[in-house]
Amino acid sequence: MNKRIMLFDYDYENDILFLHLAKDYNYNFSEFLDKSIVIDFNENKVPIGFEILNASKVFKSKKFLLNNINQGSINLMISERDIELKIDLLVEIHEKLTFVPINIVGNNDLNIPNFASEIAIASA
Repeated sequence: MNKRIMLFDYDYENDILFLHLAKDYNYNFSEFLDKSIVIDFNENKVPIGFEILNASKVFKSKKFLLNNINQGSINLMISERDIELKIDLLVEIHEKLTFVPINIVGNNDLNIPNFASEIAIASA
């Protein structure tokens, strides 16, 4: 399983959470996992970033909490049939760190090669 680090940026006004690899990779294409989650891939069909539209709704959280992301983790599993994405964000609520999770499963319609990765999320 690959272990990598992603950085995050939250656009409060548009409620979009951007997660991208700390190292620069050549972007090639994007695929919607569902109506709110986009996965960016490089030329080798390796995931290099995520955009989460309507992030506060996806995480069932208040927008201001997504401004207080401390760290998190991403688990991505791609099989011949499915793409499963689990994200756990650690946010500060009333000076206490609390996990805010999502778990989304979508179809692997583009036949992305099998892939498994555990990715840490860190602030820039």
